Amino acid sequence: MRVGDIIKYWRKEYKLSQIKLAMLIGSTQQTISRWESNQNLPSIVDCVKLAKALQLSLDEMFADLML
Repeated sequence: MRVGDIIKYWRKEYKLSQIKLAMLIGSTQQTISRWESNQNLPSIVDCVKLAKALQLSLDEMFADLML
């Protein structure tokens, strides 16, 4: 899985729209869309915000990248 696929998976798992997730982390829907389509990568700060918003650790959130 790619980073964007993982973000999209967790967002859908928590039944959040891109807009709602963006609001939770202080970003925009366009940014979430770019991440999910693997056009851009989130910064480490944004990864921490995502994990916090989804109540996951970074290890849990990105476990599939470590396989």
